[in-house]
Amino acid sequence: MKMKKMWAATLMAAFVAAVCGAAELKIATVDLDKVFTAHPKTQAAEADLKKAEDAIQAEMERMVAEGRALEESVAKLREAAKNPLLTEEARLTRRNEAEEKLTELQEFQLRARRTQETKLKQMREQVMKSRQGIVDELMAALEQFAQAGGYDLVLDRSGMTMNAIPLVAYSKPELDVTEKLIAFLQAKATAE
Repeated sequence: MKMKKMWAATLMAAFVAAVCGAAELKIATVDLDKVFTAHPKTQAAEADLKKAEDAIQAEMERMVAEGRALEESVAKLREAAKNPLLTEEARLTRRNEAEEKLTELQEFQLRARRTQETKLKQMREQVMKSRQGIVDELMAALEQFAQAGGYDLVLDRSGMTMNAIPLVAYSKPELDVTEKLIAFLQAKATAE
């Protein structure tokens, strides 16, 4: 019984200390998704990504056209191999040519598939590296902003819990510093 009272007193003391200490905290919320989107480097990265996607698309269209030409060549050779006006030897030659072309087509399709997979993987890695660089820079700027503003705690309103519930369920609108942080980043980018 004595242990329970002591435990309850300790919990009450911890609660009171937390409440008293929390009253002195300067807290802000920020929509980091909005800040990330507004970041000048994000917009530049998106433009670079679009260029890379267009280049990959153009290369894939070229490869598809080349593949179609090979398919047509195989079809023509197969058709020629069935021509009754040709000698048996000539038809056999056409069949062999068709088989060689078919092998060439299959190898080409495999190469095209591997090329596409490689290009997409490289693009994903480039996007992740670019995003991580922007996030690292954003977090450093957020820390500078928070220290300059005297904030003890800055919470991300755009974050979600594992259950897809907003991490910050409620906050007063005047706690939001999203626009101030965006202005801080833009001023910093202009200064650099």
